[in-house]
Amino acid sequence: MPTVAITGASGFIGQAIAHRLCKAGLKVRGLVRASKKNLSLEHQNFTQVSGNLENIESLHTLVLGCTALIHCAGAIRGATKHDFIPSNVQGVANLLQVCLSQPVPPRVVHLSSLAAREPSLSPYAWSKREGERLFQKDAGPLNWVILRPPAVYGPKDEALLPLFQLGKKGIAMQLGPPEGKFSLIHVEDLTDVIIRCLEFHTVRSTILEVDDGLPNGYSWESVFHIINPHIKVRLRIPPKILLLIGKSNERLSRLFGYAPLFTTGKVAELCHSNWVCDSLDARQQLEWTPQIPLEEGLRHLFASDRLMFLKKN
Repeated sequence: MPTVAITGASGFIGQAIAHRLCKAGLKVRGLVRASKKNLSLEHQNFTQVSGNLENIESLHTLVLGCTALIHCAGAIRGATKHDFIPSNVQGVANLLQVCLSQPVPPRVVHLSSLAAREPSLSPYAWSKREGERLFQKDAGPLNWVILRPPAVYGPKDEALLPLFQLGKKGIAMQLGPPEGKFSLIHVEDLTDVIIRCLEFHTVRSTILEVDDGLPNGYSWESVFHIINPHIKVRLRIPPKILLLIGKSNERLSRLFGYAPLFTTGKVAELCHSNWVCDSLDARQQLEWTPQIPLEEGLRHLFASDRLMFLKKN
């Protein structure tokens, strides 16, 4: 039975991929930080490997004998390039080293980010582009594909769910410019395209953007209308206020020693006006069609969110 390795197996996207592959009858070996509890990943086909991208020994254990590697792990918190280098740059270098040392190197699907398209915007975006460049420069004979998804949503997502929940209650909180356009993708559609990458070995050494297939992307207004056609309160946070919050969070992080998520770099990403994907190449080369439009994705998301609330109470 083929074995697929996954980094970031305890994360929102990594768990979705692991569950899908296990249900399909594949063996899955997932890299998980020792501090994580992963009861939701318990499956007879799943083997947990404790470690991280900086631990070469754990990476060897993860990759040994695998036919494919899906690289989902990475840092999303930090204020400077230095915060992102260990995971998003050196971590990629370590993985390439380990994969190339295998008697039969695995096929690699590297989950990057649409932010890599604009590396000057933030340290995070820069680090994702640098990780891509390592594949292009140092992957040698490896068979690899890089995917650039936009914002990903779905069950267990903690980033977009609060905005969606506010919208459902009639409160539209806009964090980007009115003219801004962006793409989205449901985690199940992203999982589908990753599996396609594992199957289509002739598609290699390429970078593909993926989204839910909506031409020209969404505007903030269109998303709010889909969430709730009867919005009662509209809040647009001015860029100056966002920058003030980002700077304050960076200063507090230095004072209290934590890695910040909302930073001036994140504000620059939010204020960028074009995060629309061009997924034509992915759809043609992988013979893939996204299946979950935002309306359907939100319907299932709100239903699962209510179920989770009922279980807690």
